[in-house]
Amino acid sequence: MGFRWKPVLLFALCTVVLYGAAMAALVHVPFMGKPLIYRTGDYYNWPGGDSWTRFREFDPAQCHDVVIIGSSHAYRGYDPYVFTQRGLTAFNLGSSAQTPLNTYWLVKEYLDSANTRLLVLDVYEGVLQGTGLESTADLSQNQPSDAAAQGMAWDLRDLRGLNMIALRKLAQHSSPYYTDPAYAGLGFVPKPDSVKTDAPPPPDGPVVLKPRLQHFMEQTVALCRERGIPVVVSSHYARRDRRGSAHAVLAAYMAQALRGTGIPYVDLTEVPGIEDRNWFLDHNHLNATGARIFTEQLADSLEALGYLPRPRQ
Repeated sequence: MGFRWKPVLLFALCTVVLYGAAMAALVHVPFMGKPLIYRTGDYYNWPGGDSWTRFREFDPAQCHDVVIIGSSHAYRGYDPYVFTQRGLTAFNLGSSAQTPLNTYWLVKEYLDSANTRLLVLDVYEGVLQGTGLESTADLSQNQPSDAAAQGMAWDLRDLRGLNMIALRKLAQHSSPYYTDPAYAGLGFVPKPDSVKTDAPPPPDGPVVLKPRLQHFMEQTVALCRERGIPVVVSSHYARRDRRGSAHAVLAAYMAQALRGTGIPYVDLTEVPGIEDRNWFLDHNHLNATGARIFTEQLADSLEALGYLPRPRQ
């Protein structure tokens, strides 16, 4: 007796219909002023905040001299106004917990050689140690490209990604639920506060980078080279607990990943004179003062290397 496909297909169809009906009910039934779905899982992001504003301010049809991309290290630590003061156009496409999995899809859907004269790709150990779940939850609701959202959710290899896309499709948000008052334009979110405490010692044990995220880092670099986008990889200042052996694993990996590409790694993680107490918002992020000082030094380094585009007349 041959395999009976009809019951299998009927079961699959019923499953899809019931799933869609359940998700639609959760999205459209209100509870305490918000759709009920936000009460069923802590990975569902409200639409809004700096990501919503950033990706609607960014214009892919405009040519930018410098585009910065990466995690919250990027949107807090790289001040695009430093570049604009030098006569260049700049934009910061960083987003919370953005991993190379997410960066790959943002580059794929938003950037090419026509709109990006130089891409500065921020890295630190954390972006190669996560899962991509937090960033995918954010970007699946807060950036306009369906293709980018679907690509991230698929590559997440997590059923929660399916729920995020269902939420995106069913909700179709046209306005944000909230805004970030610290958003300063051009994708930048500076904070003036200082941590004002000494850094703890480096963590015990080795830093382990995830091979899957290494794969997406290398795919992002390859995609940029294929599209003719000049790239510089960069790491900003770090407090004492992220220097030395805590950073050595990342530095060794970047040397290996960029070998033969001609792409420089501008690593300012351990430059002399870093003020652990006054240039950092917390143990991980630069504050507004640290971001300005770091970005000035980065711009000087890029200029010396010949990577900073000349201002257009």
